[in-house]
Amino acid sequence: MVLACQRPLRFNYWFFATVVIAITGVSSSTAWGLITGGEGNDPIVDPGWPKDAAAVFNTKSRVAYWEGPPFGGGQSHAECRGDTEAFQKVLDDFAKIDTPFKRVVLHDGIGRSFWLNPNGEKDKIEKAKIDWIFMVWQPESRKRQRQLPVGMSSVGKRDPVVLAQLDVYVGGSIRWANVKVPEGIDVIDKRLESHGFTAEDGVVLEGKVVDAVTRESLKATLELQKIEPQKEGGYLYTKLVEVTTDAEGRWVVKNAPQEWCRLVLSADGYAVRIIGYVKYDNEPQWSEHNSELSKPGPISGRVVDSQGRPLADADVRIDNIDVKNVGGYEIPDESITKTDDEGRFSFASIPISSATVRVYKPGYVRPGLGLMIEIPAKELELEMQAAAKLKVSIDFSTAKRDGQYLVHIEPDGGQKIGSWGGSGQIDDKNVITFENIPEGKYVIYGRPNPGSNDQKTDSKTVDLKGGKTAEVTLNAR
Repeated sequence: MVLACQRPLRFNYWFFATVVIAITGVSSSTAWGLITGGEGNDPIVDPGWPKDAAAVFNTKSRVAYWEGPPFGGGQSHAECRGDTEAFQKVLDDFAKIDTPFKRVVLHDGIGRSFWLNPNGEKDKIEKAKIDWIFMVWQPESRKRQRQLPVGMSSVGKRDPVVLAQLDVYVGGSIRWANVKVPEGIDVIDKRLESHGFTAEDGVVLEGKVVDAVTRESLKATLELQKIEPQKEGGYLYTKLVEVTTDAEGRWVVKNAPQEWCRLVLSADGYAVRIIGYVKYDNEPQWSEHNSELSKPGPISGRVVDSQGRPLADADVRIDNIDVKNVGGYEIPDESITKTDDEGRFSFASIPISSATVRVYKPGYVRPGLGLMIEIPAKELELEMQAAAKLKVSIDFSTAKRDGQYLVHIEPDGGQKIGSWGGSGQIDDKNVITFENIPEGKYVIYGRPNPGSNDQKTDSKTVDLKGGKTAEVTLNAR
């Protein structure tokens, strides 16, 4: 099975949002977007799943569970172990769930629990074996996910609304030939034999590439690039496999490497696209990666301060690329550039799409979630204002510091999407400094981590001015 399907951790320091911003406005994408979870099959209180889903989730066959994704959660996974008889009972209950579209996906091999072995450690492989995973959404949470910008949402705006799904691994204790599927369930067969391959082909990837507008087949090249984290930060991408499409735009990779890789598509006259991140174990399996490529459109503009003066060496990034009739379109590092001495910037390889422009320069800030644009776009003007800085000290004269201690900051009046806020840990001198803050009023408080509400400091409101540094002391309890 796929042990992980993730993007490299990316520090996006110009992103201001309501929930996950740390000291410098850091957001990240991590494996599976985990929020919480646990082991065992003690019943979980129904958090708002479709009717009758709790009976499937709380099966005695459950060995672990977890919830994601970021920005709200609401997607729960029950990882289960059992034979054909146990699965048949679960499947019969699954058919009763009150949602119009229920899906079963068949996989070769043996399943692996994410919760029991998130890092794929060899000594935990046996413990992490499972036979099926039940996924269920809280309907309102999935609806909110679809409304998030492309770069933040875990579901595509054009994906079918699947609130309940069973992923079944037929290489373990379940004999699929003996399973009776109730009516009203859609079955997707991802077994090798169903697609003309055998176990000798190992991990098989295949897909088709078409033009995003005309839907015509394209002559394209697919690369599997190994992802290697670097000690000094960032990632090294090394080409492991390269294949080209046939006359119908199709490509196939057999015996794909057991490495953490990204899949990159390119074609003459089109914007390069990253179509996935994968890491496979040694279980034979099949996966499909049909994709569209978009032609690029130019972008140009300049970055200025509040007086209209050009700002050099500002980082400009294109995010949340949303191609019409395609959805999210991730590209490699061509999505970031710097302004020149006159504050000007340009891009030539961004796909024709809707997108967000973000800008970052130390000492300056552009509040909000970025400027939405339609590509191609010329002569954009991005204004930045002088940023504020806040130094917070914690006074432990009447309390003892024991471990980590966090300072939380949020806008006066509460957090909202597009506002600046978050939390960070004090240093060994009991101080933390927040930088690049938009001007305005903010509420701050401190507390131990972990800690209880009665250990919170009194809240203080500070009025921060652009270009100025404010200093505040909070008394620990």
